[in-house]
Amino acid sequence: MSPESSLSSPSPATPEKTHSKSSGYRPDIDGLRALAVFAVFFFHAFPEVVRGGFIGVDVFFVISGFLISSIIFTQLENGSFSFWQFYSRRIRRIYPVLITVLVACLAFGALFLLSHGLFSVYFMLNGEYAQLGKHVAGGAGFISNILLWFESGYFDKTAEAKPLLHLWSLGIEEQFYIVWPLLLWLAWRKRFNFFAVSALFAVVSFGLNLYVYRIDPVADFFSPLTRFWELLAGAMLAWAFLHPGSSPFIWKADSSGPVPVIGLLRKHERLRHILSMTGGLLLAVSVFFVRNTDTEGYPGAWALFPVLSAVLLIAAGKDGWFNKRILSRRILVWFGLISYPLYLWHWPLLSMARIVLRDEPPLWWRIAAFPASVLLAWLTTKLIENPLRFGKYGNIKTVCLFAVMLCLGLTGFVIFKKDGFRSTLPYMARTLENVLEKRGKTNPAFYNGCHQDSYDKYGECPHRTSHPSKPTIAIWGDSHAAHLVTGFEQNFGDRFNILQRTGDTCPAILSGKQTQCLKKNQAVLKEFARIRPDYVVLAGFWHSLPSLDNTIAELRKNGMEHIAVVGPVPVWKRELPIELIRAYQKDTVLPDRIRMEERKFARIDKAMSEQSKVWQVHYISPVRFLCNRQGCLARIGDSADRILYFDTDHLTEAGSGYLVSLFRNDPFFRRERRDFARHESGAENAAGNL
Repeated sequence: MSPESSLSSPSPATPEKTHSKSSGYRPDIDGLRALAVFAVFFFHAFPEVVRGGFIGVDVFFVISGFLISSIIFTQLENGSFSFWQFYSRRIRRIYPVLITVLVACLAFGALFLLSHGLFSVYFMLNGEYAQLGKHVAGGAGFISNILLWFESGYFDKTAEAKPLLHLWSLGIEEQFYIVWPLLLWLAWRKRFNFFAVSALFAVVSFGLNLYVYRIDPVADFFSPLTRFWELLAGAMLAWAFLHPGSSPFIWKADSSGPVPVIGLLRKHERLRHILSMTGGLLLAVSVFFVRNTDTEGYPGAWALFPVLSAVLLIAAGKDGWFNKRILSRRILVWFGLISYPLYLWHWPLLSMARIVLRDEPPLWWRIAAFPASVLLAWLTTKLIENPLRFGKYGNIKTVCLFAVMLCLGLTGFVIFKKDGFRSTLPYMARTLENVLEKRGKTNPAFYNGCHQDSYDKYGECPHRTSHPSKPTIAIWGDSHAAHLVTGFEQNFGDRFNILQRTGDTCPAILSGKQTQCLKKNQAVLKEFARIRPDYVVLAGFWHSLPSLDNTIAELRKNGMEHIAVVGPVPVWKRELPIELIRAYQKDTVLPDRIRMEERKFARIDKAMSEQSKVWQVHYISPVRFLCNRQGCLARIGDSADRILYFDTDHLTEAGSGYLVSLFRNDPFFRRERRDFARHESGAENAAGNL
């Protein structure tokens, strides 16, 4: 969310207005803020219902660009602009609430870090506290978006475990306002038209957004350069409102000409109503229909929907039908005035609950988080923000707030560098946490160069143990195929070539909507048709009964008859290291097996076993190997690093080696040994005939 929304659109009694002095206060913009923060909150609390609520941030970007650029344009043109005053006002507006939230998060984390010795089930890991310290430092320095950008990855901790995740938008705004006032000041010195400058940079930023969207969705989401166009859309609208009679396409600031849109809006009430209602409709469509998924991503062109919605609603003016009848209602205006602290408080309440519970917060908590966030936002505004923002000694307040924020950032950095004071953990728990922190690095198959996002890179990964006289086992699928590769190399690598063809979130399915996965899988199939591996093992993270009919048919069509399908591994409700830490804190003993609450994987395993008979392929059930009535196997040795999983569903190197060792007695692999003997015999006979 943009703090700018609240930053420059306070109540009528405050010095700053939502627009220029001549146009008066805009209560509808405060109402629009309220709808935007509601969308974000309900997206975070109920993502399965309000799937596009994250677009509230885009609305805030437009509002921010409109309000703050209005102030800068006006002050530059009347000669009253001051960099010191501009940044001083921003510090007094943003820092009080942000400092309060950052301190609260650090204090809360410290409390639950100490709870290793107080409670058996509610705690915060030292690694999580170290990450929190890093994010506090990033939030204090307004670079959260950059940190999150470089943290992103397939095995990155989930967003729900990052209480300051939402500060990415604040980082983008502040990065924008570091450069934007300077650019406008230079444009004013050169007498360039402000609208033209805004439009030029907006077009460049939007074009960059469309380009990066196709090649790196994570960078597109977090990069300031691909987001600036949203704030600049508000800036262009601000200039048009301030200069309704000037042409936006003349470079010199003293040139003039008609601006049809603004002129028409001021003359025709019906047009204002049309724009207002269209903007409201676009906002609703954005909230419920825009998506941010692995296959579609965001922002790209999708962000045009919320951005255009905000532009139309602001352009319609406070007398537009939707603006006047809906956005200007007193209750929405009130929520809009506390939207900045409401935004800052809501996510830590949801995220911290997930961290200490090690699970999705219950429904009652997610519902209660809203009034709790509202109460905290109101108290913060009344007791902290307003006293520091207004009144005497403004310059002294600015310096003190800056100093406090600097100290807070340094504190977070020290916590991060000290690794969250990991030495406070017992040795056994510390070892388990190390497994959780390393995640994918605990299994070489994920970083051996053969687990790829793109088929283009598979050429860099030939047979891992290539020998012309050995038969080949090809392992094909997603990360759940990859985590078996290490075990196959340990148990079969001396007698077989092991060929790995795996990639993130791409099971070996030759149908579906994931275009990149289809292209990659078709290329893998083409390669298999050429090299004809002796045995093909299909494995994946099977959420439901997979559509492997086409895959199996194509393999057989190309002469591959020895096909095995590996079913789902048991899936833990929480990361296995967390389950073991809980058990250890309770009994000071690591259990061999743990009972599992979620049994969906067992139902899928049974269904796949039956379906394999229809497919006429061999089926291997990890569930049968790893689970019994006492629970599912959690570790295979006395050492804490001999656990089977590094998260909820991916095997460690030890886990992979152990599970695949149990395959050695499976009929499918016993047949492979007989076939291998024939391979060796044939090779020896050929050598004898030479």
